[in-house]
Amino acid sequence: MTVHEHLKLVCDLKCVPKAMMETEIAETLRLVMLEIHRNKEVGQLSGGMKRKLSLGMSLVGKSKLIILDEPTSGLDVDSRREVWQLIQ
Repeated sequence: MTVHEHLKLVCDLKCVPKAMMETEIAETLRLVMLEIHRNKEVGQLSGGMKRKLSLGMSLVGKSKLIILDEPTSGLDVDSRREVWQLIQ
């Protein structure tokens, strides 16, 4: 499955309305800096990119509470800054 397909599956599971799904996916990809990787198979992603995808999957659907265990482990410095801005 691709990055986009993973996010679409999570949108379905979290009952995101179909009309809002593509907007939600695009915003999530932007937030986790995976826009250029949207059509890549997840198996082709680095460990850090997989971590970003996991974070994006948790953010989809505007969850009220997300519990993260070491959300920045395995991420590069720029990504760590971005993640901390997202979760604070």
